[in-house]
Amino acid sequence: MFVSADEVTRSLRGAAGLIGRRPDALRHFDVSERGFWRSFGAVWLTAPAVTVALTLERGAGAAPFQLDHVTAAVLAGLAAAFLPVPLAMIAILRRLDRTRAYVPFVVVTNWLLAAGLVALTLPGCLLLLGLATPGLAAIEAAAFLVVMLWLHGRAARAILGLPGPAAALVTLACFGLIIGMAGGAHALV
Repeated sequence: MFVSADEVTRSLRGAAGLIGRRPDALRHFDVSERGFWRSFGAVWLTAPAVTVALTLERGAGAAPFQLDHVTAAVLAGLAAAFLPVPLAMIAILRRLDRTRAYVPFVVVTNWLLAAGLVALTLPGCLLLLGLATPGLAAIEAAAFLVVMLWLHGRAARAILGLPGPAAALVTLACFGLIIGMAGGAHALV
């Protein structure tokens, strides 16, 4: 489920368009059935984030890739970030009578999640390189997280046709589900 460079470029252009509030931003995403399944391939773009997370978990001197519980926990957390929201949105969009928005919502939010996780790599890298203190890295990561939530809310509003407060609730519910599932996956391993 690898994605092409063209698809990555188009999807990142769409994400940038959402940030820039361009009305044509959503047209850059492939919202076909093929695009739906390929959007899960965006997880491969998070390899730098996984590497940084493993290095931070193990310490800078250790080899990041080992087959152990730390690697399993980080990979389970990554899977928890990409899988529960699409599953939960099936029921939510049925309840909201917006089932036609399901594929576009999943495609766009998968790409936004991958781009956001890659962006969250920067504070970790700065911490590993000694260019940031743990407190500063946490503030930087929180700032990136706020931007990710805002962007997700914009996507929810545009795709689902919801008013701002309802889109914010959908975004917070998605974020809560990801955090809960990732925390649960991390605790299990």
